[in-house]
Amino acid sequence: MNNTFYGEWKTDDIKVDLHIHTTASDGTWRPKTLLKKLLSAGIKLFAVTDHDTTENLDETAALAKKHGLKFINGVEVNTTYNNRNYHILGLGIQPENKELQTLLKRNRELMEEKDDESIKYLERKFPIVCFDEYKKYKNNPERGGWKALNYLIDKKLCRSYKDFFNLFNDWGNPFEKLEFASPGEAIKAICMAGGVPVLAHPGASFYDKDYKALIAFMIGEGIRGIECYHPENSPEITRYCLEICKSNNLLVTGGSDCHGEFVAGRCLGTPDIRLSQLKLDGIHIY
Repeated sequence: MNNTFYGEWKTDDIKVDLHIHTTASDGTWRPKTLLKKLLSAGIKLFAVTDHDTTENLDETAALAKKHGLKFINGVEVNTTYNNRNYHILGLGIQPENKELQTLLKRNRELMEEKDDESIKYLERKFPIVCFDEYKKYKNNPERGGWKALNYLIDKKLCRSYKDFFNLFNDWGNPFEKLEFASPGEAIKAICMAGGVPVLAHPGASFYDKDYKALIAFMIGEGIRGIECYHPENSPEITRYCLEICKSNNLLVTGGSDCHGEFVAGRCLGTPDIRLSQLKLDGIHIY
């Protein structure tokens, strides 16, 4: 982190949100809308961390500079470990890095294959579902979510992402059928791109409940920080993460995981995180 800015802001104890999604992945806000929301919320330091893509980073960085905000290039990488999906944030990355982009592209291709297989499965169950029609379907990114979800919402087979998963009760969670990059591969790619790998939301509902074992494994894989502050982290998990970060000299980050209007209850700037609560040494800030 730029120590000049760090020292300058410490006295002001500015509001921070280092986990935000845009229309590049499953959020509903384009960069211009996000900047308006950030200014309204009084957040002065933020990161965009879309799933497996860096598409909106350049535009967001330019807008942040124009409006006097400080910005961190980020990404949220899907990984697979023990047949479960875990997310690793890459903060302060150089988006143009070829190794990172190769990994992200492969993850996106896996997601597209998963969606295709999901629709083909539902085509056999529901006459209203047509795979050929789905492939021609034009998804509006400002709705949030993903193409298959919005197609099925328009078909009135579900109303939200929670209903979406209920359609596959006798087939299994589509996301659990994927073999993303391993945590070690993601961590290596993030580091090669000049970024800092951070374990996202250790209290996430879809993670293994043994968060202590998970954190120990991720430290062994080379994680350099933990997202200690997050809406899905209980007070107990937050306290434990802070202790682990202190004893292992890891960075401390936090964010709202806001997706605009897509995920109810995920509000920009919630939880209320201040710079004094975090440890961001070595993360490049624009």
